[in-house]
Order: sequence, then structure tokens, then C-alpha cells
Amino acid sequence: MDPVLALLILAWAAIVLLYLALAAVLREVRLLRKQLTAGQATGLGVTDLRLPDSVTAKLGGPRTVLVADSGCPLCQFTAAELARHADRPALLTYEDRAAWPELPESVELITDRDAWQGLAHLNPPMLLSVAADGRIDSLVLPTSAADVLRALRAPERQPS
Repeated sequence: MDPVLALLILAWAAIVLLYLALAAVLREVRLLRKQLTAGQATGLGVTDLRLPDSVTAKLGGPRTVLVADSGCPLCQFTAAELARHADRPALLTYEDRAAWPELPESVELITDRDAWQGLAHLNPPMLLSVAADGRIDSLVLPTSAADVLRALRAPERQPS
């Protein structure tokens, strides 16, 4: 057999094999998309996030809660904006009041290390709309001052 012909046959076989592999990957993507859409339609993929009872007892009803760290500049900005925009703002942190000298008096400071550790892996600041029973109705992870302002002005952000 001519070496050029053998190389040509081998190249076409490789092209066909790659095409079949691509078709299999696209089929899997379609199946995953279908499963994801079905889960969203039925609500099966929804996780029920709740604050611990130790925090819920201190909230005393539906609130907008900021989960933040005093060493984060965006957290400081968010705390100031939260005081201006929310009715009964609360700040959940692992630190005491001395770590937040600029915190407006209207923001209730809740220090709970366990609750903080349960949420801190999401990268503060976090704005939560918390129902009276501690259920987190919405969670926003702002990355800029514009995100903070947009989140605080949205009507669905305010607790019922």
C-alpha cells in the first residue's frame, strides 16, 4: 500500500472519530440542559437556606441582613448604604462593635461566630432578605458599589 494513501485513510478515520466524539459530548450537554430545566420547573433544585435559630431570635421578624467583615472596604460601604436604604438593617459578623467604629447606630450588630462560619465561605459582603422564620428569601453577593446600590434599591430585596 502506498504510504500517502495509508496516511490519508488514517487522517480521515481520525476526523470521523473526532466527529463522533463531538456528537457524544453535544448529546450529553443537551441531556444535562434538559435535566437542569426540568429541575428548575419543578423546583427540585431549590435549596432551603436558613439562618440559625440563635440569629433568628435576635432579628425579631423579617429583616435585611448584611453578612460582612470589617476588613473589607466594600463591606464598610455596604453597611453605610444599608443604614440608608433598609428599614431595620442588621449586620451579622464574627466581630464585636469595636471592629466597626463607623457603623451607623441604626444598624443592629449581631455577633455569632457559628452563623458567620456557615455563610462566610460565600465571600462577604452578602445581602440577605430574611423572613421571620429565618428562611433566606434572597441572597446577593455584590462585587462593586454599583451592585450594592442596585441590590438595595430592588423592591424584592426588602423583606415582607
